[in-house]
Amino acid sequence: MKDKVKGLVIGIAIGSLLTGATVVAAQDVHVQAIKEKISMFVDGSSKGSTQALIYQGTTYVPARSMSESLGKSIGMYDQNLYIGKQPVVKVTEQQAIQLVRKKYKIAESSHLYVEVDSETSTKYTVHVYEVVQDDAETSHTATYGWYDVDKFTGKITSMF
Repeated sequence: MKDKVKGLVIGIAIGSLLTGATVVAAQDVHVQAIKEKISMFVDGSSKGSTQALIYQGTTYVPARSMSESLGKSIGMYDQNLYIGKQPVVKVTEQQAIQLVRKKYKIAESSHLYVEVDSETSTKYTVHVYEVVQDDAETSHTATYGWYDVDKFTGKITSMF
């Protein structure tokens, strides 16, 4: 038994030393980059200026500045960057509610409320709850679940 405990302690100590050495090594990395204001031209026409980073001969500019200079829209959807044509929202707010009702078998006549609580550019957050009457004057809500509904695919993800 003592050998197992000793082995565990030694293993944790070695692991801690290796992890600590990795963190220290990562902190010693220095990048030499130049921050510079540059003018942007598209097809020979000036489209304004932006701040850029120049590192090892490569110029990095913000995607929004580039899309605006090209006259294209820009959007971030599900960890993907779109410049120009944007994905089409295929699921409306009402459809998101119906998808949640269907998946969790909540009838329209049910005592449960199914409502879109909030939305982002990529999803609706749907709240399913009931109102519980405490007495003649007070009530509270009892949540059954929170669900994210993807606006583009209709995929439902439970938040719990």
